[in-house]
Amino acid sequence: MSGTEDKNFDELNSPNMDDDTQSLPGANNNLNEKEELSASQKMDLLIRASSSKSMKKEIERLRKEAARYRTSSREESAIRLQIQAKADEIQNELNALKASHNSLTLIRKLDKAGCIKSELVVKDIPSDCEDVDSFITDYKKENPFLFSSKKQNIGGMFKPSKNLNLTSSQKIDKIIRSALGR
Repeated sequence: MSGTEDKNFDELNSPNMDDDTQSLPGANNNLNEKEELSASQKMDLLIRASSSKSMKKEIERLRKEAARYRTSSREESAIRLQIQAKADEIQNELNALKASHNSLTLIRKLDKAGCIKSELVVKDIPSDCEDVDSFITDYKKENPFLFSSKKQNIGGMFKPSKNLNLTSSQKIDKIIRSALGR
């Protein structure tokens, strides 16, 4: 025991103090000094206290504090569960979006390769395929009927206009004739 604990014990057991006015030694009814004591020191002081009223008060205070922590931990766990449920829901959405993005990327690559039914061919591509481009070229060689051949434009496509080289008066005469039904 240290010298301060002996002094506090002597103060606690002094005959000139009443039980109603007696408080924990070292506390002096000041919260700052009470917080300076460690938990083991507080427990020692509580055990050594000769006053049953002060022990009962301290026990009641500790019970209230424990109840407050229990209710706050319940509320925090309920909030934590709600947040975890929202996080799981968002994670599932994210996974679905990633899968959708991957399938759209594959569809785009198949469309570039000239695939006619790219939505159906995407299902044949394995999910763990590392080199998709080589898989598509191999698939194209095995199933040429699913891929269209590239059209080659040989020369230009000349389309003569329906309007003949008519003057404006000839165009007006043509419009009048078609309106009169001749």
